[in-house]
Amino acid sequence: MAKHAYHHGNLRPALIKAALKAIAIEGPDKFTLRDVARRAGVSAPAVYRHFESKEDLLIAVVGDAAERLGAALAEAVARAPDDPIERFRATGIAYVKFAVGNPEHFRALYLPGFQQRLPPEISKGQAHWQQTERARLAGAQEAGQLAKLPLDEILLSASAVVHGLAHMIVSGQFGEVDEARAVELALVVTRAIGLGFIPRTDTLVDPRDGRVTPGVPQQPNAWREAGQ
Repeated sequence: MAKHAYHHGNLRPALIKAALKAIAIEGPDKFTLRDVARRAGVSAPAVYRHFESKEDLLIAVVGDAAERLGAALAEAVARAPDDPIERFRATGIAYVKFAVGNPEHFRALYLPGFQQRLPPEISKGQAHWQQTERARLAGAQEAGQLAKLPLDEILLSASAVVHGLAHMIVSGQFGEVDEARAVELALVVTRAIGLGFIPRTDTLVDPRDGRVTPGVPQQPNAWREAGQ
């Protein structure tokens, strides 16, 4: 492969991009810095001028993926309707879209042991995001717009659902999935978790796609009987 001339400030992102490709093909354990150099079209010593070790490069890869995901989530919230539930839902849909559009970054995010070793500025940004989400949900609960479940349980349930869907898509369990299909699937799972599985007496309309969930007469079930 021909060697490429990079400006000093451009080589680092090129190496991160090459590492993503190497991880996707070789796996995080088997790829080498020499392989990354070859993919980037530079000499091996050029890699060491930016990363002292393979571990340093992996931390940078995970950090880059985390920043990209954070930007996607922030953009989704900025474009969401002025409704706390729809804003929260928008983050789940954006997460699935990110995974489908950036499968290599999505896989890199969950390399074992690296989330805890991200640069402080990225970790602080993630913590701020999580605190903001909790505050929004707490406000929704106070306003009577969200069920009075513990916030940790709401966040865990929502995260498990959208991450599970994203993983299923990226691992090929639905075949080829484009962005439109990914959004469709994300709407399905976020609607289900938002409505819950206990029948409602009132009819609800999904504000995103207009799908109607009709109300049904209230019937006895284990949950209602336990509360009596």
